[in-house]
Amino acid sequence: MTRKTKVVVAFMTALIGVVIVFSGIYWFTVGHTERTKDKMIEAARERLETEQPSVNIERAELYNGTEPYVVFEEMDQVQFVPVDDKLPIVTRDIASVDLDQVCAESVAETGGSLVSCKYGFDERALIEVVTKSGASYTYSYYTLQAGEFIRRVQLTDS
Repeated sequence: MTRKTKVVVAFMTALIGVVIVFSGIYWFTVGHTERTKDKMIEAARERLETEQPSVNIERAELYNGTEPYVVFEEMDQVQFVPVDDKLPIVTRDIASVDLDQVCAESVAETGGSLVSCKYGFDERALIEVVTKSGASYTYSYYTLQAGEFIRRVQLTDS
């Protein structure tokens, strides 16, 4: 082998090693979190289908409030299924509140760009809007039934 070939082989070996190491790091950190989240959603889906078989689920998402809940969206209702099996499933109608409108109004009030807008449950049904402006994130909370403002929390990265 020539010197140039040896350098190329050494470089490729090092590159493959780096890819393997970082893939392993991802698998045990972010990947583990995603798998755990997916298992929680699947367990909540099974519980919801067992307790309320007539439910037609469109979307499911994990919401971490005081207690973690899995939020299942239907056409005109939201089902909040707690991860803790001892807590009851909570159902709320959403016919009077437009999620997109609440999010747009919140972004207009706080400025910045929209990061997420989702239904949640933290002692009551709510809408959580997260916006980012510069190095700060603003979390705004609104009631699910009327879309009324509850509170706003701003986190700044210093």
